[in-house]
Amino acid sequence: MSVACLVGLCRAAQAQTFKYQSFVPAGAMQTILASINSRGDVVGTYYDGKFVEHGFFRSAGGTVFSIDSPSSTGTIANGIDGKGNICGYFGGQDGVYHGFLRTSGGAYISFDAAADTTLTIVVGTNSTGNIVGFFLDGQGIEHGFLRAPNGIVTPLDVPHALSTVATSISDAGQIAGGYTDTNEVEHGFVRGPNGAFRSFDPPESVQTVPESINRPGQIVGFFVDSNQVQHGFLRNADGTITSIDPTGSTMTNVTGISPDGVAVGYYQTGNDAQQHGFLRNTDGSIVSFDPPGSSETSVFGINGNHEVVGNENSHNGIFRGFVFLDTQ
Repeated sequence: MSVACLVGLCRAAQAQTFKYQSFVPAGAMQTILASINSRGDVVGTYYDGKFVEHGFFRSAGGTVFSIDSPSSTGTIANGIDGKGNICGYFGGQDGVYHGFLRTSGGAYISFDAAADTTLTIVVGTNSTGNIVGFFLDGQGIEHGFLRAPNGIVTPLDVPHALSTVATSISDAGQIAGGYTDTNEVEHGFVRGPNGAFRSFDPPESVQTVPESINRPGQIVGFFVDSNQVQHGFLRNADGTITSIDPTGSTMTNVTGISPDGVAVGYYQTGNDAQQHGFLRNTDGSIVSFDPPGSSETSVFGINGNHEVVGNENSHNGIFRGFVFLDTQ
């Protein structure tokens, strides 16, 4: 494990210092981070020497172990709740992709979002163990779903949509995601705890992809404009939307937002598409960062303590995971 201090600045009133830690699960050739919970526990996926996918867990103290659902031909870990329960999906030996929940005690529970589905993709969870994602029905149509802690699965479909995908659920029970309309245009949606859907798009968007929602109802993600340029966005609970484009960016994706509204993501610059991580403070200032030596930085999550997770390329194409704490 390496530890370093980073200072990056991009349109910020003052520099912020990050305490950075990198790690690689044993036997990993590539490491991809997914999410971090309030305790600082992290989950993600790594590829071994035979390019087989394995989930992994990294505790706040640095202990790392693999997550492999029984009978799995490849496991993806995407979410972890406040108690340490881990969720994701795996390819089964039956040729079907199933969702799974690994309890904090180590027990695995496999589930399918529908009886006739061959594909259940778990995207994330909230702190209380509600799980969201999407599945394909017998006709190959995408539907979102919500799995409650008691195991009950509820399909989610935006009215009149051709397809629906749920990507994030807040601790207040609000669900964010995307849907495709009858003209095959992708829009964002938010579903309230009472089940009502509300559609939204940033101005000038021709494709809207929400990534994460926090407890107050702020949503972040990206949209594509008519010139096929990708921008980040933040949608407040009152419906106002702000574009997020770090200085010099040619592509931006906002992937996570803390309970108090600090957003994180990554962006590309220049013709050679160098990729950097960034943190957007609540005052709108943006701090750009890269772990030492990284030529490609991706960021995927932030918790209430402003601990940020991602992966970086500083070892000639071998991606390593990292966690850093915003110490401002």
